[in-house]
Amino acid sequence: MTKALFINGSPRKNGNTALLLKQAMEGAKEAGAEVELVNLYDRNLNYKGCMSCFACKIKGGRKGVCSFKDDLQPVLEKAVDADVLVCGSPNYCGYPSAMLRAFMERLIFPAVNYSDYSHPVVLKKLHSATIFTMNCSSEEAYQQMGYNILMDTNAQQLGMFGPTEILRSFDTFQFSNYDRYDAAAFDEAHKAEVRATQFPKDLEKAFELGKRLVEQATKA
Repeated sequence: MTKALFINGSPRKNGNTALLLKQAMEGAKEAGAEVELVNLYDRNLNYKGCMSCFACKIKGGRKGVCSFKDDLQPVLEKAVDADVLVCGSPNYCGYPSAMLRAFMERLIFPAVNYSDYSHPVVLKKLHSATIFTMNCSSEEAYQQMGYNILMDTNAQQLGMFGPTEILRSFDTFQFSNYDRYDAAAFDEAHKAEVRATQFPKDLEKAFELGKRLVEQATKA
């Protein structure tokens, strides 16, 4: 059975990012995949980014997967064994969340081949995608802010494992009560309208994304 792993790089287990990931999971399930969701901000998941131990580069050692023993190591094992990987993160100061970036370091560095950069050490072909959520109002604003460089560069590195794509959800509803926060730059009525009209379309896109990735992986 096709294995699909979903990585939530948001601290919120029921926020915008998580909701989109869960819809992608439903799409993957409809396509027949075995699915699993991992919340990187779970209190029981204690880890750091790459520790620069170079165990993945030792001659005769195990290649293609991080060997550093901590709570993330079993998640990384699942990632390199999956057929489909979907990561999700909010935009935090122009970058994916710190926890997702740490996960990406640990996933990607073992695949970097110091003897031949053009041939990554990939144990299994992976069909992947990254879902980004943000206050940024549109694709045009995303480009103007340079987020297409800062955010997308992280996501596109998954391309060394196989085909990858990016789904962006803009102008997301962030607070349950905007009056409680110093957030005068945002119009709650506008945010609510986007939540009611655009976010359902993004959820549908996420569903189709999960379904499509599994279908592609199954055919590969």
